[in-house]
Amino acid sequence: MAWNSRILSSFVGMKHFKVILTAICLIFIALFTANVIFMVQLYESIKERYISDVEQCLNRADHIEMIDRIVDAGFGADDDVVWIQLGLQKSDVDDIESIEDLYQKDYSQGYRRVDRQLLRIVTQYLHDHYGDSLGELNVGRMEKAFRLDLNYSGFYPESVHIVEPGATFEHADDLWEIVYRIDDDLTYYAYISPLTGNILGEMSGVIVTSVLIALALMAGFGYLIYVIRQQRTIEEMKDDFTNNMTHELKTPIAIAYAANDSLLQFPESANEERTKRYLTAALDQLSKLAGLVENILAMSMERRRHLTMAKEKIVLDTFLRAIIEQQKLRAGKVCDITLECGEGATVEADPTHFSNVISNLLDNSIKYSGQEVSISIKADSDGVTVTDNGIGIPERSLRNIFDKFYRVPHGNRSDVRGYGIGLYYVKTVVDKHGWDITVTSKVGKGSAFTIKFTRENER
Repeated sequence: MAWNSRILSSFVGMKHFKVILTAICLIFIALFTANVIFMVQLYESIKERYISDVEQCLNRADHIEMIDRIVDAGFGADDDVVWIQLGLQKSDVDDIESIEDLYQKDYSQGYRRVDRQLLRIVTQYLHDHYGDSLGELNVGRMEKAFRLDLNYSGFYPESVHIVEPGATFEHADDLWEIVYRIDDDLTYYAYISPLTGNILGEMSGVIVTSVLIALALMAGFGYLIYVIRQQRTIEEMKDDFTNNMTHELKTPIAIAYAANDSLLQFPESANEERTKRYLTAALDQLSKLAGLVENILAMSMERRRHLTMAKEKIVLDTFLRAIIEQQKLRAGKVCDITLECGEGATVEADPTHFSNVISNLLDNSIKYSGQEVSISIKADSDGVTVTDNGIGIPERSLRNIFDKFYRVPHGNRSDVRGYGIGLYYVKTVVDKHGWDITVTSKVGKGSAFTIKFTRENER
């Protein structure tokens, strides 16, 4: 019942996580879409301003072309000056007291930009007084003046064309069309290449900043998802470890207890075979229990970040031979373990943890080998290498074998149970000592683990 509740709780938690993740993704998409819409609106707003500036360039070019024709026609003064009469309307700004008053009034003379007002007045005067007497528009001169004024304003379109009403002009669809009117009467059309580069240049700061923010958010969000998934995987593996370990602890304790209880309750000193069988069973289970305790110790290493090693001088030959004998007793199958150790080889290490490291490596070699196990240990004051003839480790798994809770997938070895923390514990202890550990392996050939001691004079 408790197991079903745990599965249900996990399912509900995962469902909530997916809902939250989906909601965050939708929010990101909405924000990105809104940002794109605002960018487009900003582009259109800047484009409208540019078109207004282009219209003023066109207006000034029209003045230049008109004045040249007036002078050429002899209507100018002796010094080629064309005199015009201006009349400016009084502003009605003083009549406006609130925004509501402004909305109720027409777009008055007083609220127009002065330069545009003057341009329009001059344009209207020139066309009204001289337009009918000057003949046809000089398109070439008009285009030249228009292009020069555009360049002076910072615009450099590739194409500039002036077209009179009624004339035909074949042009690309992407050209900007400026309709030039005087007193609401169509005078001519102007076509220029789009000033997209200018607009994007003005928007470049906003665009680059938006892109960088979007990339940062995406990277942060992606990393967050990765971390969450990693944490969920670790939590699930922890739960599996706890459940499996609890079950595994019960079995050896129960068997050892039953064997010893039977010997105490029904002692038969004459039946040596029965006594030996019970004691052997108890010893096997206690040996298994010792291995489980080592795994629990490895598990506790995760929470002991500041664990220090109680180092002392260890004579490797004596130390390793004692561990080899213990492993042979626990093996449960024929094990040929050989030791080559340099004479007088020693190392400064924590005896308990270093013993557990060697035991873990030997235990793995025994578990992941056939019925006849051959293990070679070579040791000296520089390091220890444990080589076996086991089933080996796939190359794709080598980079992960020291990760917490990671188990190498062996589809053909379902009889071997593991918890994925033995080699994690080994790597932790090796790091705590300031050493290095490496592994080489070939599937079907075996593996070799090498611990390289860091000597004091090398630091």
